[in-house]
Amino acid sequence: MLSKRYALVFIFFLTFFSNSYSETISETETRTSSTNVTEDFTINSGVTLYFLNHQKGLRVKSGDITITNKGTLYSYEDDETSTNQTITGTGTDGAYDIKIYNYGTIYNTGTSAIFTPNNDQDNDGDGIGPYIYNEGTIKSSNKWTIRFHASDKTKIDNYGDIIADTTQEAILMYEDNDTVINNYSGGLISANGSGAIATKTSDAQASNRSTINNWGTIQAEWDSVELGQNSVLNNYGKIIVNNTSYSTRASIQLQNDNNTVNLFDGTILVGIIDANTNSVTGSTLNLDLCSSYYFKVTGTWSVNNNSGCGELVYSGNYVQAVSPLFQSVADEIGALRTDIINDVYNFAKTKMENNESFGLPLKSYTKREKGKSINQFASSVEGVAFGFPTNNFEGQLVFNFLGNNIDLLNQNIKDDTYQVGFFLKNYNLKAIIGYHNYQGDRTRLNNLVSGGLEKFKQDHKSFSSIIGSQFSKKFDNNLYLKSNLDINYEKFFNHNESGNHVKWYSRTLGQTMGDITFGWATLPKNKFLFNPELTLGYRAIVDGKNQKYMSQGKNLKFTGGRSEDFHTKLALLSKYSFNQNTNLYLKTSAKKTHSKQETYSLNFGFSSVF
Repeated sequence: MLSKRYALVFIFFLTFFSNSYSETISETETRTSSTNVTEDFTINSGVTLYFLNHQKGLRVKSGDITITNKGTLYSYEDDETSTNQTITGTGTDGAYDIKIYNYGTIYNTGTSAIFTPNNDQDNDGDGIGPYIYNEGTIKSSNKWTIRFHASDKTKIDNYGDIIADTTQEAILMYEDNDTVINNYSGGLISANGSGAIATKTSDAQASNRSTINNWGTIQAEWDSVELGQNSVLNNYGKIIVNNTSYSTRASIQLQNDNNTVNLFDGTILVGIIDANTNSVTGSTLNLDLCSSYYFKVTGTWSVNNNSGCGELVYSGNYVQAVSPLFQSVADEIGALRTDIINDVYNFAKTKMENNESFGLPLKSYTKREKGKSINQFASSVEGVAFGFPTNNFEGQLVFNFLGNNIDLLNQNIKDDTYQVGFFLKNYNLKAIIGYHNYQGDRTRLNNLVSGGLEKFKQDHKSFSSIIGSQFSKKFDNNLYLKSNLDINYEKFFNHNESGNHVKWYSRTLGQTMGDITFGWATLPKNKFLFNPELTLGYRAIVDGKNQKYMSQGKNLKFTGGRSEDFHTKLALLSKYSFNQNTNLYLKTSAKKTHSKQETYSLNFGFSSVF
């Protein structure tokens, strides 16, 4: 019985600790022959492991080995042969499921800083074969910085730099299936020759079912990203040809059949998209871009617009679209102006009762960051409103001056607004007319220009009107209820962008707005008054939802945007009285709509009998 117990303990320790041993390099050293790795291997921070004049540095000879580099792993070879590798893990040696974590520098003066061929098994069942994680720098001074073939389910997660310093192919893969390469934001994969990410070209050798996801930068002299067959590229970042011949060289090169390229917002391309090599078939280009774009593509493609951001034109070797982002939120800009007029009216009501003039500085900030790009925007408004009693009618003559910076995905627009109108005391009526001057830039993605971006100037005008009424009822305990009903119209005129690239046709945009507010006003104490409010509201477009425009000689129409929306608003009004005739006023509010639009405002003003 005792011997069986010791046997169980021995089996437990043998099983639990069989892979627990590891080698750690804690001091800088130079080795002149390859090191066979049969256990986990770690290089500490600040330490250099230097391999001199041999063909293979760390040669992994067992399965499920983890190599972690926090310092420098450096390999030098005089003849710079193709077998000069800093880390080698071959399936023929049994090095399946190798995992390499680099936080420092892995450098090879010849070829293949990392070489993991024939790893066609996933022994640990995690769905990943060889795995490379990089936050530092992996570099070769010649080519093939990371190379593998016949290594299925290889996965690379890059947050740092993977560089082929003097020639080509930072990552070379072939005869592989189901490879995944993730180049994250801030990550760089770069080759000074062709193919930052490359594959061999014949049907028997080209990568199959690869997935490349890019949020960072991938760059080469030509063919920056190559797809083998049945593979997918999802791009949110930069793919660049570092060559003055970028108008004829490929940023994205398809080597074989049935590949898919998906371009999302954030994309910048320099260099053409080419499916013309090897007479490939089954190429699909999906554009999920709200940015305007003008891309040269060669070969035969199935082209799809998945963005909902305007119409796509595919003609000859060009895919292009104009993104009418401003038209998507023009109604919401008008609604913001109406909200501001209602805030001014709320402030002016008590001034009309006392026949007082007033001045009211205005400030608000609006953003919508969630949802599709067509609906995202930010608006920053600053301005001032003035009101003066008039003998011609019981009410106020009102002037309003606003400056609005509107930031969209690929547009920045400055809106200068000048409004004049009146508030009628006895009819609870608001009537305002306005003139609006819009100026700014629209940025277009273009893979035929340096940097991949070009700008077009915008300059257009509009007139608007706001007519509305407010009804209110007071209850005991200082509770009250009020409601606004408004209609606003804005007339945009025909205009051309710089270079006559796009002609925008006139548009009349009309919408109705209504809200109901519950409030409670405290009795003034020590000259202070506090007044919280809760508002529920709704708006809807009643005229001019669609925008018509012309680009490249084709008449197009935008039918997107939000035709209606609900909102909730919380506000706090406070007032301080210096004397009977002079008051300081402060109102802050936060508004959120059903479409996730958020608006924050601060109105700080004064009133006095002049």
